[in-house]
Formats: sequence, C-alpha cells, structure tokens
Amino acid sequence: MPSVSLRLTDSQVSWLDAQTRQFRNRSDVVRDLIDSQMGNLDTSGTLIKPSPEGEKVLSLDIPTTRESLISNNNPIGGSKGETEKDAYAKKTLGDELIPNDLLDCDQLLREFWSVKKGVRSERVFHRVTNKLREWSPAVRRSALEAAANAGWPDIYEPRQAGGRQQQQGTDWDALEKSLPQF
Repeated sequence: MPSVSLRLTDSQVSWLDAQTRQFRNRSDVVRDLIDSQMGNLDTSGTLIKPSPEGEKVLSLDIPTTRESLISNNNPIGGSKGETEKDAYAKKTLGDELIPNDLLDCDQLLREFWSVKKGVRSERVFHRVTNKLREWSPAVRRSALEAAANAGWPDIYEPRQAGGRQQQQGTDWDALEKSLPQF
C-alpha cells in the first residue's frame, strides 16, 4: 500500500488524536475521512487565495474524472479497469445495500462491516448475510457484536452456554476412603 506524508498543524493533530482509540490509529482515521469524501468529489479542489482586488492568485480548477490516475499509475478501481469502487468494498454500507430481511440488525451489520479485517466485497457480504439469515435475531445480534468487537474477518455462530463440558472437581475425600488402609 502506498504511503503518504502529511504536514499538520498542532490543532489538526490534536483533533486527529481525539478521533483515535484502541485498534484505530491516525492512519485509519485519515483513510476513513478520505473514503467518506471520495464519492463527493468529482473535480479537484480550488487552491486559491483571493487577492483584495478579487483576482485569483493560484487556481487548479482543472476538472478531473474518476478515471484519473493515482500515485502508482493504476486507475482508481483496480486493475480490471473499473472506474468506480465496488460499493461493498467501502467501510461504510449504504442503506440500499442492507437487505430488508436483516433490518433488525442493520446497525450491528454496519458496525461489523466497518471494523472487519480482510476483504470487503459483494461476495463476502452475501456470504455474511446468508449466514445471518440462518440464525434467529438474538443469535444474529450476538454473532455480530462478537465479530465487531474482535474485528474478525467473518461472523461465527456463538457457542452455546456450557458448550464445553466443565471438568468435574475431584472429590478427594471419597477417593481417600476408597483406597485400601495400610
């Protein structure tokens, strides 16, 4: 993954540090900000500072398209020539992507999708939703909470209470009485 160096003011660093938490560092926050704004920008920003006379000092009003090249000379969207990022590949799920039959756990599903490790794709999303459909709403919630809290790449059916048999304690008194006396 390419890396980028940024120069930030002290107030920007303070704000950035306030957004971080365990397992979500500065680079995660910056990537989330970029991901959330990528769809909103189809042209480059205007880097100008108007002079008192109202003239533009510096302007970069050159329209760009989403097919413009990025640092590695790869088109945005990958090597297949896609011009738009897969909607499922983003960390945030749009309302149109949540199936109607899973609306009871849509917030948990969104939270899981935003923190999950591994690949985010349409195929992975459908595998997750198919698993959720097989379970009751209570099991869905439990599985999504556990997966989101741990950042797992997939969801797993929670273990039943007492899934592992508890090892019984040894009754030393009974064992001692059963031994022959010398």
